[in-house]
Amino acid sequence: MKKRFLIISGAVVLMLLLGAAAFIGGRLLNGLGLPMLSSGGPSIGIAYGGHSITLRVLPAKNLPTTSADVKGAFDHRQNNNIFVGTGSQIAVPQNSQFGSVDTTTGFSGPIYEVVVTSQTTIYRDVTLDQYNGTLHSGEKIQQVVEPGSLDEIGQVSEITVWGQKTGDRIIATVLVYTPPTVLNP
Repeated sequence: MKKRFLIISGAVVLMLLLGAAAFIGGRLLNGLGLPMLSSGGPSIGIAYGGHSITLRVLPAKNLPTTSADVKGAFDHRQNNNIFVGTGSQIAVPQNSQFGSVDTTTGFSGPIYEVVVTSQTTIYRDVTLDQYNGTLHSGEKIQQVVEPGSLDEIGQVSEITVWGQKTGDRIIATVLVYTPPTVLNP
């Protein structure tokens, strides 16, 4: 019985690893690169084309100068509320029954509810849109943000929020989201 459990568990883990490898391999073969990875500080790490680099980011001038109240990854959305997972993140890609790839995410830290109101200023971080793959590790770059839309925020988006925090809920004053970044080497 124990041996059978170990075999089944091993097969499940192997299938998950093969699914993740197929997803990443497919993206790389199609020239899509890998999504941006955030370190949560004044620098960002980017993985693309089998390479990774770290960049120092100078904050955009129109963002608050105080530390953000929450930084993390999009978990889900309910109406105008976005739920942001914090801490270490894990993403497991899975093939859906409809032929697309769905990603299940998990977080080591708490999930915060971010309330977006008509008074919230929403920005899309477009910093890396100005580059064509010629970035070098350690390079300093100026963060660039432009007006964004709540409807563009979705799976694999990185989110930074300033606002009024009460427990695990924040009424957002300023929200910046970074969609997945694609760079071709």
